[in-house]
Amino acid sequence: MEVTEVPMGLLEFLTKLGKALASAGISVVDITSILKRIASAYHVESEILVFPTMILIKLGEHETAPITAANPKPGLIPLNQVSELYELIYRAEDAAIDPVEGVKCIKRILSEKHLFGPTGMIVGYILFSVGIGLLMQPSLEQLIASGILGALVGTLILFGEKRTKFSVILPVIAALLVSCLFFWGVKAGLVAGSFVMLIPSLAYFLPGATLTTGMFELASDEIVSGASRVIYGAAILLLLLFGVLLGLQIMGLPNQELIVFNSATLGWWAPYLGILIFGIGMYLFMSIRNKDLPWVMLILYVAFIGEQIGNYLVGGFFGGFLGSFLMAVSGTIIEKSEHKTPSFVSILPAFWVLVPGSLGFISLATLAGQNFSASVTSGLLMILTIVSISLGLLVGAVVMEPLKNKKIV
Repeated sequence: MEVTEVPMGLLEFLTKLGKALASAGISVVDITSILKRIASAYHVESEILVFPTMILIKLGEHETAPITAANPKPGLIPLNQVSELYELIYRAEDAAIDPVEGVKCIKRILSEKHLFGPTGMIVGYILFSVGIGLLMQPSLEQLIASGILGALVGTLILFGEKRTKFSVILPVIAALLVSCLFFWGVKAGLVAGSFVMLIPSLAYFLPGATLTTGMFELASDEIVSGASRVIYGAAILLLLLFGVLLGLQIMGLPNQELIVFNSATLGWWAPYLGILIFGIGMYLFMSIRNKDLPWVMLILYVAFIGEQIGNYLVGGFFGGFLGSFLMAVSGTIIEKSEHKTPSFVSILPAFWVLVPGSLGFISLATLAGQNFSASVTSGLLMILTIVSISLGLLVGAVVMEPLKNKKIV
């Protein structure tokens, strides 16, 4: 590669872009690859080190080459912003935009508001909860409870959106309020008692995507980033468990009433309808663009059906592997086609369909019933499920690597 002088504004452009991508929760493997491709497009040598909360960038080979550091704030930004960031990335990878102009574009993109506003977020989260509930084959009263509790949690999420200190304790507060209301309903005989039915309303906090991304990064030799995400995910699970157990103690219910799995089901069609409702909920809650919605829905069904086929042919672990492999391959094909929906946007909702975080929460919840052997077994199942999903993502990335720089039509 022919080396030239560093274009004006390129270092700031890469820094701000890296911070924005890290704030969206994108893996450090992908962020590093994107930033290096952009630097290469401008014929500049680069050394880039990315962690979830730290980015170091050096451009050029000489001793006085510019270097910078940044501290991104991990989280989830509206997916319409992520899509626009990737459209900017596609232009930058062809050196089709001036870096100074690119900095202005990033500021404009990050200043954009949620597409559907507060009301859309709350309605979206209600549908999100109901969709997850349908995947779990609930009774009708449990499904109604999922929607009501989802409205409560959606309101809490909206309230804590720009309140950093509150957002830190939000998982505990949400778990406490949800568990108190749910256990009150159990005590009043309004709903069957099962820890499992707490999952739909609390699903947003379940760190399935975080744990899976962490395992993916560990498998990609990003030890520090991967380990930090896994530890963070485990901490969130413990915070949720603390809130649930506190609610259980406040309501004073016998443990044996709660470690029960519901046997009543709505029918074979319920999960497929659940995917549709869940996808619409994510569209409203996560602010997905209209042009991206069909591909998000496609990946949701690809992941879910792939998981079901894998479960039927071999077992649960292969189901997680096959579902994540197919969603990774499909997401990459869509991104590299003329449709250009970023794979991160199309596959992120599917993590909640594969629900590794739910398994972890159930395994911890069994501790409440003093069932330590079942808790250890479920915990091991959670770890192996996350490994299978991460392996599917990794194999999918390897298979699609030759097509990364090609346009598919």
